[in-house]
Amino acid sequence: MEIDKRQIMDKLDAIGDEELKNMVRMIAEGAGMSKGRAERAVSDISKLRRNIGSLSEKDLQNALSMLDGDTVENIKRQMNM
Repeated sequence: MEIDKRQIMDKLDAIGDEELKNMVRMIAEGAGMSKGRAERAVSDISKLRRNIGSLSEKDLQNALSMLDGDTVENIKRQMNM
């Protein structure tokens, strides 16, 4: 998946908190993180949004490269990309 951070950040700004939490849970679990740890990662939504905003395009690409194709396609569908 080609990464355009501005486009991703615009999409993330437009989605609601619960939708973002669900997306991050899916990414975290797809990357092998336990459900408990994924829940802790999404517990503070404002911190989560700040942390995502501080990622570089390379960081985002690295995160997506840990996921299988179906998960990446699901994320793209959720973000209308």
